[in-house]
Amino acid sequence: MIPQNFIRHKVRPDDTLTSLAQRINISENDLKEFHNQNCGKMNKLWVTNLKGIEFVMIPTHFITEEEQENQNRKMLPSENYFQNFHPNRYSVEENFEHPGKQESKFNYIVNLNIQQKQRNFIADIELKNYTKNGNVPDDKISSLSLECMKSIYPISLELSENGTIHSCFAHQKIIEKFKSKRNDIEDFHIGEISKNYLETFEHNISDESYFLRQIQSNILYQILFPNLNWFHKKTVWKDKFTVYPNSFPLEFECKTEHEFKDEKYIQTTISGSLSENCSLRELLKGMRIEDESIEDHVQVEIEINYSSDKISKQLLKVKSSVKIWFQDELFQEHRLQLTQN
Repeated sequence: MIPQNFIRHKVRPDDTLTSLAQRINISENDLKEFHNQNCGKMNKLWVTNLKGIEFVMIPTHFITEEEQENQNRKMLPSENYFQNFHPNRYSVEENFEHPGKQESKFNYIVNLNIQQKQRNFIADIELKNYTKNGNVPDDKISSLSLECMKSIYPISLELSENGTIHSCFAHQKIIEKFKSKRNDIEDFHIGEISKNYLETFEHNISDESYFLRQIQSNILYQILFPNLNWFHKKTVWKDKFTVYPNSFPLEFECKTEHEFKDEKYIQTTISGSLSENCSLRELLKGMRIEDESIEDHVQVEIEINYSSDKISKQLLKVKSSVKIWFQDELFQEHRLQLTQN
């Protein structure tokens, strides 16, 4: 029950809690709670006959918890994707933590350009200004990998009605962009290792299904383009997430919680626990293995916190954590934070 303005009603001989509640069209329990929250040092209500009660606090504009919940839900992002859900730019911090090893921190920028084409939305995406532990990676393979990715940006993805990634858009252009820049990359990155890497990269991006799976399995894209139905779930539900690079989707039992207290923002938290068996070997190899021991199964917890504007409903900030345990010990924690830039 949400406190509102009230008047002090002087109790008449024939008044009861029931009759007063019926007169103002609220429940007896709501009226009793409202009075007790606002009566100060006056007598609180415990029974319905009002004996010994001189005044009852009557709300002048009463909103039940159910009505308030309905009002709050209207401030959530729509279940269908809309033009301004994403701002044009996010700064990203990504952390990988393994017990006993130095934590790895990556920072980069995500640029987005969302366009509507007929009934569908196309997202042009570019990642740039990539650093690892505060420095631009300068080892041979990392530098080559960054150059290859830069050569195909921006990549264009078609979004489904609920906001998730549905397909590549103009996939052939991605291949053409890489081919047009490959010679320049080869002039700088020479040697057999670089040549093999470039061959593999071109082969992988040329396979549209494979390329799309790589995008959809990246935790960055999974949380950046959420299923907008998640925001409106009222009961426990199941969905799939890929929680380890180059692995396969796993089913999680999920729940959605909201926090509406902030004046400007809504916090929507999606949390899930792994609900199917998966061994550590399967997770790392990215494939199912027959006759895996139940003792080798991992436990995985995922939590994603979305901050959206109450008025514009724009997605302003995302924080996620994926924790993987093996034999009751933390194997890896992967944290991501995206902030409107």
